Amino acid sequence: MTAATAPPASPARASARQWLILLGLAMAGLVVAGAALGAVGFAAAGPGLLNAASAALFAVAAVPYLLKDRLAPAVNVALMAAMALGVAGLRAANPQADVTALFLIAAFAPLRPPRLALPAVALLAVCTVNVLQLGSGQTAISLILATDAGAAFFFLVGVLLRTEREQRERITGLLREVEAGRDAERAAAAAAERGRMAREMHDVLAHTLSGLSLHLEGSRLLARNTGADPRVGETLEQASALARAGLSEARRAVRALREDQVPGPELLDSLVEQHRLASTGRISFTTLGVPAALPADAALAVYRTAQEALSNVRKHAPGAGVDVQLEWQPAGVRLTISNTGSAQAPHAGTPNRGTAQAPDGGFGLTGMAERARLAGGEVQADPQGAGFRVRLVLPLPVPQGADAPPAGQED
Repeated sequence: MTAATAPPASPARASARQWLILLGLAMAGLVVAGAALGAVGFAAAGPGLLNAASAALFAVAAVPYLLKDRLAPAVNVALMAAMALGVAGLRAANPQADVTALFLIAAFAPLRPPRLALPAVALLAVCTVNVLQLGSGQTAISLILATDAGAAFFFLVGVLLRTEREQRERITGLLREVEAGRDAERAAAAAAERGRMAREMHDVLAHTLSGLSLHLEGSRLLARNTGADPRVGETLEQASALARAGLSEARRAVRALREDQVPGPELLDSLVEQHRLASTGRISFTTLGVPAALPADAALAVYRTAQEALSNVRKHAPGAGVDVQLEWQPAGVRLTISNTGSAQAPHAGTPNRGTAQAPDGGFGLTGMAERARLAGGEVQADPQGAGFRVRLVLPLPVPQGADAPPAGQED
């Protein structure tokens, strides 16, 4: 089992951590400044040398201990022990030294792991200072009690800060679990609805198309056996092929709803072939660039956009030539379907950019635009000369840590 990655700190927690670190660094700076400006000061020999070395040791250990809150427990113990040794050296060099450094150790001991070892080191530092206070002739019990009381107070402050942080983390974890539960409920409801829709499509549409395909095939054979006009047989053959293609599409839709398999750019060849069978106009299909993996919603948007655009050509511009181009770019994928127009069905009333109702009263272009938006892209549908052009632009998935280029950036 792999270790769980720590969740990113919330803004409130980051702010609290920041002021706590700044306060600790300020206290460490006061310790060094007090040692330098005190009665002993810093010197190259004698108590001044011990005072300088102890202050340096304390500062060198305190800075990483305060700044890094995810060090290994053994490293934390070593740094805390070095800080305690520095406090003892400061006290030994100058019996009049204040106990700010000791209070800093007591306050931060509960905030780092391990929980038992660091408080034990802090307690040892307090006992060492008490011994030095007694050995230096300062036998006033009130001074020792005041030192111990101050260390205990700062230690309790650290415990309270740790408890508050742990409670906040528990609340954050509970909220995350509640949100995950809600997401699971929504996913289950969506899966149930997709299953219901898949069953309806299978029981109604797929069965109807299957029956239609059988009847058309029977009609084609009947026309051939009775010596009917060959054009009737050709028309019935095309209708039968379209029925079979529609049945395949219905089955693909059922699989997509059940999340078995989602059609994508790899099936554009089949759409082009279906159009070639159903239309008398020419059609070309070109692919540029290096194909890349697309999320399921983006892959389905590419397929459905091409399917709807080719269907619109057959309905509103029968016999028009069609050019289909799939271009893979570093920032995304671009699908362009353009036609040369048809005198039978002018495009003057065709909507722009998929925002209005399609000429046949449906909402095909609106569906294209909605699919594109859900996948993070956009659809443009505009007249082009006597014909019409539909262009879909979708972004490619961005690797973690990389900057995402604009989805619709042109070369």
